[in-house]
Amino acid sequence: MIRRFQLAGQRAWLRMEGALNAVFGPALNPFYFLGGIAYFLLWVLVASGFYVYFFFDTGVVLGYQSLEDLTRKQPYLGGVLRSLHHYAADGMVLAMTLHLLREFFMDRYRNFRWFSWVTGVPLLWLVYASGIGGYWQVWDRLAQFIAIGTAEWFDYFPIFGEPLVRNFLEDGGVSDRFFSLLAFAHIGIPLLLMVFLWVHTQRITRAVAAPPAPVALGILLALVALSLIKPILSHAAADLGAVPNNLKFDWFYLAVYPLLYIWSPGAVWALTGGFTLLLFLLPWLPPRMHQEPIVEVHLDNCNGCGNCVADCPYAALSLEPRTDGRRFVHEAVLRPDLCASCGVCVGSCPYAMPFRSVGELV
Repeated sequence: MIRRFQLAGQRAWLRMEGALNAVFGPALNPFYFLGGIAYFLLWVLVASGFYVYFFFDTGVVLGYQSLEDLTRKQPYLGGVLRSLHHYAADGMVLAMTLHLLREFFMDRYRNFRWFSWVTGVPLLWLVYASGIGGYWQVWDRLAQFIAIGTAEWFDYFPIFGEPLVRNFLEDGGVSDRFFSLLAFAHIGIPLLLMVFLWVHTQRITRAVAAPPAPVALGILLALVALSLIKPILSHAAADLGAVPNNLKFDWFYLAVYPLLYIWSPGAVWALTGGFTLLLFLLPWLPPRMHQEPIVEVHLDNCNGCGNCVADCPYAALSLEPRTDGRRFVHEAVLRPDLCASCGVCVGSCPYAMPFRSVGELV
């Protein structure tokens, strides 16, 4: 079942990549830089967030009013940057989701790749938690709905003295100190996210942490244009004496919240927890797709130049002292458990080319 789904997804994905290659060319195909695009959008979030936070006042009333002032009084700077912050967050979720699907369809999460896959799973929850925290700080009707839904979601576990949702059902239930805590979390979680991103790429020797400049510029211009065409505006201020309705949803972050009322908090915990557990276990679940033969080092054609070691993306090759008695100092040695059969080393080797010299290696 999993393999059939993978193969169908792989065929569809390759067709999409081919279509994008025809438009942008392989060097600028955004589907080849999804991880780098997610990184880039994170920096857009950091830059725009710094500006917005400079004018943001933490508090039950002040938070909402300061964002309204920023949006209304600076429509072409503060308002655009607020909208850019929002759309970059959505774009990061989209880029991460596509990146995850690509690696899954291409079966690039098993063997030595398990580390990058498993350390990527917490990134999903960190991004999600940071985004939800950002919505809370606006403290409009949408934030009120999210607060009530989140409280009911966590109240499923009987670990609190009183139900959390009671704090959001009447005026006075939340304080300025609570919003100061939210602001701290909204800054602290992205810092933790950066640490996990660093860990996530440790098994890749030259991880692409940024897309090509034309791709990055195109994405930035598209987000700015979207911010100008459809600026992000707050709902009415939160009113704990009224039920929030007529809400404009951000489905990238809030899709789970309607399920709390269509199903139940327990069912949503089962869905999200089960999906997270499945992602963690995927590298060890059958079936495995066909593994291409790993690289072989032929010492009669190796002079220990080190090109393959320098170019291997997975640090699967190293230079070691010569073992065959020839006059060269080093030889290339393969770690089979790290080899992805990508063929990069074959292309970097001057003696693996179809028209290589047959003379003595020097």
